[in-house]
Amino acid sequence: MIKLTNELIIEIEGYGNIVVHKDTTLYDLIKRLNKTDDIIACSINNEIVELSYKLKEDTKLKLISIKDRMGAKIYRSGLKFIYITAIKELFGINTDVKLLHSLDKGIYTRIDLDLTVDIVKDIKAKMEELVSRDLRFEKITTSRKEAIKYFNEVKEKEKSSMYKQMTGDALTLYNLLNYYNYFYTKMPYSTGIIKSFDLTLTKDKGVMLEYPSTYDMKIPPYTHMDQVLNVFKEYGKWADTLGVKYVSDVNNVVIEGKIKEFIELNEIKQNNDLLKISSEIEKNLNNIKLVLIAGPSSSGKTTTSKKLSLYLKNKGINPFVLSTDDFFKNRIDTPKNENGEYEYDIPEALDIDLFNEKLTSLIKGEETLLPTYNFLTGEKEYKHPPVSLKNRDLIIVEGIHTLNEMLTSKIDRKNKLKIYISPFTPLDLDRHNHVSTVDLRLIRRLVRDYRTRGYDAEETLKNWRVVRRSEEKYIFPYQKEADIVLNTALIYELGVLKTYAVPILFSVSYHSEYYSEALRIINFLKSFLNISDSMLPETALLREFVGGGYFE
Repeated sequence: MIKLTNELIIEIEGYGNIVVHKDTTLYDLIKRLNKTDDIIACSINNEIVELSYKLKEDTKLKLISIKDRMGAKIYRSGLKFIYITAIKELFGINTDVKLLHSLDKGIYTRIDLDLTVDIVKDIKAKMEELVSRDLRFEKITTSRKEAIKYFNEVKEKEKSSMYKQMTGDALTLYNLLNYYNYFYTKMPYSTGIIKSFDLTLTKDKGVMLEYPSTYDMKIPPYTHMDQVLNVFKEYGKWADTLGVKYVSDVNNVVIEGKIKEFIELNEIKQNNDLLKISSEIEKNLNNIKLVLIAGPSSSGKTTTSKKLSLYLKNKGINPFVLSTDDFFKNRIDTPKNENGEYEYDIPEALDIDLFNEKLTSLIKGEETLLPTYNFLTGEKEYKHPPVSLKNRDLIIVEGIHTLNEMLTSKIDRKNKLKIYISPFTPLDLDRHNHVSTVDLRLIRRLVRDYRTRGYDAEETLKNWRVVRRSEEKYIFPYQKEADIVLNTALIYELGVLKTYAVPILFSVSYHSEYYSEALRIINFLKSFLNISDSMLPETALLREFVGGGYFE
């Protein structure tokens, strides 16, 4: 192919070569492909770049769709900025908008207004107007001093506090209609691509900001989940009493040398929650024969089940703990997805017949030989002597699918207590950037997989896509089956996990397709000051991931 000196050859995965002029933006390139309604960013050398990026040399690139995992994150960042801007355009720049946490495939938000259905409709109409105008998300570089001054003026002082704790002087912000913000991801080129969203006024006068699923690009109907929302609210109020709401507040605790006491306060709170559950079980011991603890990956099921067991023993109840992880099929029999990847997070990965056989045998009081799954060899091992429940009062079973009736269909529902757990962290980076429960669980899993399963970061990041898809299908729909929802988040934990996760993530080569994801998590963790794990109690739930725990 012949080209002029000011021309570049761009090799686009799936499209072949295209000749463009030097300094052509990726957005202009996408326009030539008629893909501006779908493509939100590009990947060059496995690093995500925005569509405002100007091409300087011959390049190979991959298009990032709004349906891709990274593309969906960028889409949600653009949606959040449009939502905040629409509210401030309607009600004034000092109107307080808080994006608090994820809830049922949306973001739960609060606005300091007396909200009605009509007001929410007005906000949505303003958002649609901003989308129709196809406004640029203008990327700007400013000094730390200027950013601090701006966010003080608009009364978003937690952002100022965060910037005061940073070492660099140059900051990147985005401008939309003279409102400035930042969302810890790359941003869309303009508002025009954010076409699919909805708003729902909740029963407690919050607003759900809803976005499409990456699986089918449809917005699922909103289901109000009182138990999960109440857990978030309870922990939020508790954090407020400690004066800790944002990451900068936790960093200040570290700076002031008070982190050991803060860790103890977190442990007391979590232990008190387990004490309440054990008391509930004691009151209903005549009926409860089986306690089922479920939750998504890295929610702390193992430690929770074992700590609950201790609380029950303290009440004269003698439980026996089983993990469904020990009932995985041997790796040679493990199902694979369409890409040939093992799927450990679907019910079919479990030897359900063997599980039911062993559970029934235990309940009958028979001596039972139980397996232990070896994650390194991928096989079940029988290395412990048989056990029986002759002197035990109930069974605790932990596993991601235990709320699904198919696993325990032979046991009457009235004899089962179902507990759903997840780290519903009340911590926010600032009022517009919550700490994602999904990211928290992924970081936990990165650290644990490296320590206990011999997986490097790339292997964990690769498996995470499969894990997330399985959670959407096989775990989250069963939250409504829970009798109790338990929060396993620790407000301080990302400072501890950071010391382990960052070196693991730096092992991901820039040649890897997971390089951008590793870089995103590293940059996210920069907001947290390091916290030594030496101050963690041996019984701390976080020990399940960093090691050195009593329950190992």
